[in-house]
This record gives sequence, C-alpha cells and structure tokens, in this order.
Amino acid sequence: MLRARLLGALEIELNGTAISASPSQRPWAVFVYLALASRSVPRAELAARFWPDVLDQSARASVRSALWALRRQLGDALAVDGERVGLHHAQGIWVDVHEFDRLAETDPDAALELCRGELLEGLEDEWAVSARERHCERVIAVLERLAQAAEQRDEVREAVELTRRQVERDPFDEAAHRRLITRLDASGDRAAAMRSYRTLTERLRRELGVAPSRQTRELIEQLRAQTPAAPADRGRALLIPGLLPLLGRDRELGELERTWLAVTAGTGATAVIRGEAGIGKTRLATEVRSRASAAGAQTAACAALDLGGTAPLSLWAELIRELLPSLPAPPADAAWPDDLAALAAELPVHFARSTATHATVAPDLQRTRLFEAVVALLGWAARHAPLLLVLEDAHSADGPSLELVGYATRRIAGLPVMMLITRRDLPHSAAADTLEHALRARGMLRCEVDLGPLPEAPVAELARTAARLNDTDVRRVVERAEGNPLLAVETARAIGHGYGDVAPSLRGSARAMLTPLSGEVRKLVEVAAVAARPLQPKELARLPLRDPDEAAAEALQSGMLQVADGAIGFRHALLRDAVYEEIAEPRRRSLHQSWAHALVAGGQAGGIPRPAETARHLRLAGADLEAVPQLVRAAAEARALAALEQAVGYLEEALTIAPDRADLWLELGELEAWRGRRDQAEAAFERATSLLQEAEPLERARAWLRRARAYHGPICVPRAVLDSARTAIELLNLSEQPAGAERSEALAAWAWAEAVAGSVE
Repeated sequence: MLRARLLGALEIELNGTAISASPSQRPWAVFVYLALASRSVPRAELAARFWPDVLDQSARASVRSALWALRRQLGDALAVDGERVGLHHAQGIWVDVHEFDRLAETDPDAALELCRGELLEGLEDEWAVSARERHCERVIAVLERLAQAAEQRDEVREAVELTRRQVERDPFDEAAHRRLITRLDASGDRAAAMRSYRTLTERLRRELGVAPSRQTRELIEQLRAQTPAAPADRGRALLIPGLLPLLGRDRELGELERTWLAVTAGTGATAVIRGEAGIGKTRLATEVRSRASAAGAQTAACAALDLGGTAPLSLWAELIRELLPSLPAPPADAAWPDDLAALAAELPVHFARSTATHATVAPDLQRTRLFEAVVALLGWAARHAPLLLVLEDAHSADGPSLELVGYATRRIAGLPVMMLITRRDLPHSAAADTLEHALRARGMLRCEVDLGPLPEAPVAELARTAARLNDTDVRRVVERAEGNPLLAVETARAIGHGYGDVAPSLRGSARAMLTPLSGEVRKLVEVAAVAARPLQPKELARLPLRDPDEAAAEALQSGMLQVADGAIGFRHALLRDAVYEEIAEPRRRSLHQSWAHALVAGGQAGGIPRPAETARHLRLAGADLEAVPQLVRAAAEARALAALEQAVGYLEEALTIAPDRADLWLELGELEAWRGRRDQAEAAFERATSLLQEAEPLERARAWLRRARAYHGPICVPRAVLDSARTAIELLNLSEQPAGAERSEALAAWAWAEAVAGSVE
C-alpha cells in the first residue's frame, strides 16, 4: 500500500517502508502532482506543466526520465498506460489531502488533525501555490463551521480561538479577520478586537500597500459607535488602547484633580501616590494625565527601570525625549538647549544649537548648568500650557533623578507645573523617602494619596469588564484578588481565556497565558520580560525573530502586552515579573545576552546608547568580561552628567571583574579626587602605578601626570603635585618617544606647586 503525506513535509511510505523524497526533485514534484490529481493525466500535460520552456521533444524525454525514476521507487503503484499516467488506486493508495476532503464533512476535527503544515511545503511552482491556496480555503471553511457550532453551544471562547486559527492560516483573509473582530467584541474584549483590526491594517499596508476593504472599515466604525461615551462632566479623555475603567477611586481622583486645578492657576506643586504593587497607582496617574491632556495641558511620563544599575538621570532623559518634540523652538539667544544636550543627546532639529565641543568644566559647575537647563526647559514648556510630569516607580529611581526632582520643585514654585510621583514603600527606597520629606518640609508636597485594597463591588465590576464571566467566576476573582486590581484583572482574563484552574496568584495566571503561545510569540514575550521596559519599534526590528511585526501582533492578541506611545511592553511591571520568573535560568541568561547584543547594535546604528543597561544584562547573562567596556562607557556618561558617585560605582564594578586594568584605576583615582576623597584617590593611584611597573616610561609618566592633575584641581595638595611632576619628568627622561606635551605639562605643574605654596623643599 502506498501512503503519501502532502500536508507539511513530504512523506511517502510503500508497504510500511519510508521512501526518501523531496518535492524539489522533479520526479517527486511529478508524483505529488499525480497524487493531487486523483486521476490519470496525459504525458503532454506533464511536459507542459514541468518543462514549459524547452522543445517538445526534450520535454517528453524529461517526462520519460522522471517516470522511469518514479517507477524504480514505486513499482506497480505508478500506472503508465500509453499516453496517460497516474497512480494505481487498485493497489491501495492513501493521500492525506484526499482523506482531509473525505473527513471534512463527517469528522472535521479528525480532518484538521491531518494538517501538519501547509500543502506541498518547499514547492513554489505556480500550480503548487494555487493548490495550496485552494486547500487553505477548505481548511478555513472547516474551522468556520466548527466556530459556528461553538457559538450555537454558547462557547464563545472556543469560537474565538477557532477564528484565530483561520486568521493564522491566511493573515490576509479580511473575511476571517472580520469574523474574529466580531467574535472578540461579542466576548467582551473590545480592546482585542481593535488590536486585531490594527494588526490587519498594518500588515496590508506593509506587505501589499493597500488599506482594508470598505466592509472591514464599516465594521470597525460600527464597533466604535457602540463604545459607551464618558459622562459629560469628565471631558474628552485620551484614547488609550486596552485601558479599563477606573473603579472605586473617586475620592483619590478628586484630591488629585483639585491639586491639578490649583496648578493650572499658576502654583507649582508635587503629588505622590503610594501603594503596594498592583494596587492601581499607574492607573490612577494615567487617568489624571488623560484628563489633563484632554483639557489642553502638556504632559510627559517616565518610569524607573527596575533592573539595578540604572543610568543616572535616566528618568529625566526619558521625560525630555517625550516632551521636546511637542514644544516650539526656544529663543535664538537661549543657552540652555546646549547644556540640555548632555542629558538628551537626540535633541529635535528645532532645539539644536551649536555643534562645538564645550570645554571640560568642574563637575559641580556641570551639574548646576544641567539642572538649570532642565528648569529652563520646564519654564519654557509651562509658558505655552500647564505642564504635568508623571514619574513612575520612584522607589526604583536613581539618586540623581530624584535630586533633580527636588531641585526643580524649588525653582518652579510659581509656574503651572505639577510633578505626580508614584511609589511603593520599600526598605531600599531611602532616596525616595528623603525626597518626600524635603518636599513636605518646603510645602511643595500638596497632595498625598495612599491606595488601599478595593472593596468587593468595584473588584467584581472590574472582573466583568476585563472578561465575560458568569457570577460564579466573578466570585472566584473577588476571592483571589483580595482587593488588588491587577490580580483581579489578570485572574479574570485567565479565566475568560479558559484557564479555569490557574493558581491563585499572578504567576499562575502568567503561566497559563504563556502555555499556548507559539515559539516566536513566546520568545518576544520573554524578551520583553527580560528587557524590563517597553520595546521601541527599532529595537523590536533587531530581535532574532523571523517576523517581529507578526510576533508582536500575536503577542498583543494574547492580552499580555500592550502598545503605548509606539512601544510594546507589559501592561504592568508585576505581570512582567511573573513571566520573568517562569523563564528557566539557562534560557534567562541566554535572553539577557541576546538583548544586550541588540542594545549594542542599536547604539552602533545611531540609536540611544544604553551602556549601563547593556552592562546589567551582560552581568545577568554571566558575560562579565563583555560587560567591562559597557561599564566603562557608563562611567564616562555618568561623569559627563556630574554624577560622580554613580561613575565611581560603575568603575568599581568593572574593577571587580578586571582588577588588573591600570587605566580604570587611574580613572577611579581622578573621580575620587573630584569627590574630595583623598585617601580613596591615593589608594587608586598607587594601585595603578604598581600595575604599570613594567610599562614603557612614557605610559608611566602619563599616569603620574593624571595624579598631578587630580591634586592640582579638585584636591589642592601642592606637595603631591610636586612629587608627581618630578616623577613624571624622571620617567620622561628615560623615554625614547616624543613627549613634548607631557614634559610641558609636568614642568607647569612643578612650577604651579612652588608658586602656590612657596618653596616646598
């Protein structure tokens, strides 16, 4: 008996023995053509189909050769009768495509099980592509019949999943997409319905250069028209995809809105929202920002990266990048845009000033200029509209970012600017505590909101909004959530997707939602978890995925991720944490390394350099030696921002990995000198010079000159300058290399030491 599987990779068995076959070889391409035909065909048809570009005589000779090769493999299973050729069905022939057609009406589930892959994989002849498309249409028809049957049984989730399989079969089938959109909306997940439409629109634009059909656009307009309008007193809110209603927080929202109203009258203020993870801090802050934007205010938001080793002033760099493009160009004589460039290297064109390199200044002066530039920026923005800045997760923020918050609040007291800070009360959040105390003491902390657990009624309503649940499921959500909105939403979504036995924890919900994801989609979700922040479109394109856009679209459909301001990331940091914990340790290290390499490639391609972030991922990957250059770059960036404590921290971390790097010890000595820590500076310089004992005299002389510089400037110690200058000159006298500049510097340092303190002999 001959068995042929044409769905997926070609597989042929004759009397139970597998035959090696590839459709890329012409004889086997002829075989699958005959198997699909289910009838005998003329030799002339085979010649015209497979050898259309050669003379008829040569084509017929090729047919004979192919049939001879097949006859050797298949024996009597191949029937050749004069001018007609086919498979000998009397010998017993089973072909999975024909079996699919037979079972499609009587046992559709069994028919679908035969579909291991696409028809005739690896064969791209025109007739094969046409056959593949016809079979795809038949598969979609079977899936649709099953979906309709599920709807009749009121099994909405099953109908949605069957429709998703239709879309996966043919991503350009608009009719299937319309069915999916309709069923998602019927299931209560209108956000997913809109995401599905957006995915289709982008795919059609990118791949075919066309817009969705009129029928699809009309369907979306109907759904939008059915969206409940907000109460009249709430004004026009920003459209945020997938945003659930704010429930049970009317009092807290009222307090924040009253504070914002006072700010719009011209009084600067700061507000803080405190609460445990998942309690709704971000949702409340988002509502305030949405309403401020609807009223015409300028807004910007940022979030601390809970990864450790965050670059100094990273919160403000993110705020500035978001705020600048919406502002008009500053006056031509304004100096602050130049100073701001140290923090936000990618200034918009209308903010750009001179490209000249500024002279190196003392860190204290650099810090003051940078902080004043930020204050000037806030003043410029507030001249055009009230300004709301949202700073998320202050408990994880770097120290310089919080210091700048405190500095700016003192300077903007008379401007319509409000800083809204969200945070958790954690043992390691001393810097955030210090900021709060300082703001409170200055009278700038105008509103303090502490969020507690939600009552049962809002939790139940939230569960019904997140997913279509019956009363029993809603009670389960209320019991498990214990007043935590995030846990309520994720548990409701998990139950709504059919994962009824998930553990009573966020990690259990995450595990249940990860399980059905395909390889590419799961990898994207895992990378987003490892990155610990939203992925920008350019970063997404650099991931090692066959089709990043398609994977992103499917990940969005899973409900785990969302798009905000063009970036794709988790709906909540706790959900990200739950997914991260589900990644096995060896794979986690591999993902950290892949993401680090993607960050490096992005910086090399002109994107935002992220050395501190890259170093952290490399360390988490166990690639410590790779992390050293990134830590050195991070230290240089921190020094340029006058964040000396952070710069020292990066260098000390690099030296735990590479303790024999004399250049790093020299840099550390100079930084410690700028910090006024003479003992630490001296220890670093001594370590550097001891490591350079076998180096060339010129290299050793340059090390002593760096020591002289440190004691010449930040720490004024004439004796140390003199000793260093003398040692440098002695080494220069031993050097055979040109060293005019070094000798001049050493002599000048020697002269300065004697001039400042008199004779130091």
